[in-house]
Amino acid sequence: MEITHEEYLKLRKNLRNLSDLRNERYYRGMLFSILSQKKVDEVKVNYGKMISRAEELADFWEREKRFPRWFRLTPTMQIRILLKALEYSKKEIRNSFLNPNNIDDEDLRRETWKSIFTDYIYSPFAIKNQYVRGDLGEKILEEWLKSRDIEFKTEKDLRKEFSKTPDFYFPDGVNIAGEEIRWIESKALFGDFRIHWVYWKKQFSKYLEMFGNGFVIYWFGRVKEIDKVKFLKEDMFRNELARNLLEMKIYMTGIKGKSDRDLEHIVERYRIKNIFEVDSDFPDIGLEVARNGIDFEEVYSGEFIKAVTSVIDSFSKGPVLVVGDQRDWKKCRRRHIGWVLRNMGFQIVNLR
Repeated sequence: MEITHEEYLKLRKNLRNLSDLRNERYYRGMLFSILSQKKVDEVKVNYGKMISRAEELADFWEREKRFPRWFRLTPTMQIRILLKALEYSKKEIRNSFLNPNNIDDEDLRRETWKSIFTDYIYSPFAIKNQYVRGDLGEKILEEWLKSRDIEFKTEKDLRKEFSKTPDFYFPDGVNIAGEEIRWIESKALFGDFRIHWVYWKKQFSKYLEMFGNGFVIYWFGRVKEIDKVKFLKEDMFRNELARNLLEMKIYMTGIKGKSDRDLEHIVERYRIKNIFEVDSDFPDIGLEVARNGIDFEEVYSGEFIKAVTSVIDSFSKGPVLVVGDQRDWKKCRRRHIGWVLRNMGFQIVNLR
């Protein structure tokens, strides 16, 4: 979707938190991308100031066991700076986020868990989500090219040959959308002026010099006024993977009271590719779908982190269904999975 810079600025101003993603005029993925980029910009503005006050932060924490109001960063960034100020090593900081139960200080442990479950910008879940969206964008393009028998080389194929490598390179050139091109770069971002300028300097200008004409695709839309390169519109690639990327939906249901036919209908209607079973045993309904068991005793555990990570990771393969035993999601442990995923920006759709 292309929007004017004026419309973009208005959208960005009105996007303050995840509750503002409920806007039917725009895809959720587009709004989430704009909101995320806004939060990243805010962190970049404040980070240097906060780092310079790290010692002051540590003293405040030791006295009050809470963060001061002036410490304005995302929850995960707050924890990282505090841990460093408390003289945690890089390895200890990394292990603290892999499983906060490694932290002895009860208050700090609680705040670290909170940051992991709520920070949709820098938490381990958020980083995984960012990676998965990028992977999904490339996968959509790859399938589209293969379906048209277009030969290409990937970034991985080119690393030994070139210092700068686009996502897709066409050694003999190819005609796409009426243009003779040699490369395509996929960005699971919204293309605003700042983002576009950064990647123009780092990548796009280099690709033009090295390979010639090419395309950039911003999967979550762009500002109309940005230029310097040619763009592919995301609506060229309307399939279930693209819909998955743009809508950010994860489905949930309980199997109690449902027949095999009911469950088969859900899988077919929503084109489910991955099923995650929580306290349930999904029947074999004869459809090609990946089944995964989720097992965790406590929410505040390394096992739960792995469970949520596996659900997010599978999102790049197609629509996801999380299944529990109870029909009422509030009485089932799948609610914990849904709570965290919602905090990461996903729309949770509870199917009756």
